[in-house]
Amino acid sequence: MTLTRLTETAADTDSVYADISWPDAPTGRPYVYVNMASTADGKIVIGTAHGSAKGVGGATDQLLFRRLQLQADAVIVGAVTLRASQVIYPSQKPRFTVTRSGDIPTSNRFFTDAPDKAHIFVPGSLDEHVCSRLAAETGAAVLPCGTTDVDIPRALGIIRNQFGAKSLLCEGGSVLNEQLFRLGLVDELFLTLAPRIKGGAHLPTPVGGAGFEPGKYASLQLLSVYRDEDELYLRYRVVPQQSEGTQQ
Repeated sequence: MTLTRLTETAADTDSVYADISWPDAPTGRPYVYVNMASTADGKIVIGTAHGSAKGVGGATDQLLFRRLQLQADAVIVGAVTLRASQVIYPSQKPRFTVTRSGDIPTSNRFFTDAPDKAHIFVPGSLDEHVCSRLAAETGAAVLPCGTTDVDIPRALGIIRNQFGAKSLLCEGGSVLNEQLFRLGLVDELFLTLAPRIKGGAHLPTPVGGAGFEPGKYASLQLLSVYRDEDELYLRYRVVPQQSEGTQQ
C-alpha cells in the first residue's frame, strides 16, 4: 500500500466552485448535491441542538456556500433548517422544503423573499386546514406528496419533471440529508471541515436520522480538497450503496 500526501492547495476564492459542470441528471430526478459544514468532530452546530449552523465555518466557507447555491437550478431544505434560522437564497432561485407536520416558520425569508418561488412538500394525510394556512401565510405552493410521510423520491421527480431542475442543492438538515443518502438520491457531497471541536452526543451531525441498515453504507470518492488556513473544503462523489465485504 502506498500513501500519498496531498499537496496543499490554497483556496482561490475567485475560482473554487465558480463554474461547475455537473454530469447529466439521472433519469427522473435532478443531480443532487449536499453542502454542509461541520466541526472536526462532526457537529453541524456550535450552539444549541436545534440552532443554526452560524459560526461553524468561516468567511470562505460562507462565500463557497453562496457560490454553490448559484450553481443549482433549485434548492431544498428540511423544516428543521427553516426553524433554526433565516434561510436566504437569490430571489429567482426555486426553493423547496419538506414538512410532515406543517410546523414551519411562515415568516422565514425562505418564503417572504420570493413567495412565488417557494414550494412546500407535505404528506397527503396532512390536515387540509393546515395546508390552507401554510399557503395563505407563505404565498407558497403546497404540494401533497406521499401518504403519511413525504415521498422523497417522488418529490425529486416533481422537481425534475414539473419544474425542470436538472441540479438540486440540499443544505440539510441532518434528517433530510439522511433520507436522501439512504435512498441513494445523493450524487455529490461538499463538506467544509472546520478546525473546531464541539463534543456533545446530543448535537446533530451532517447525516443523522435512522441511518442505514447494519453493515450498509454509502461510500465517497474524493474529487478535490482545498485549504484556507486551517479550514478544509472537501468535494466527494457518492458511490452506490455498499455492504460489508463488497468494498473494492
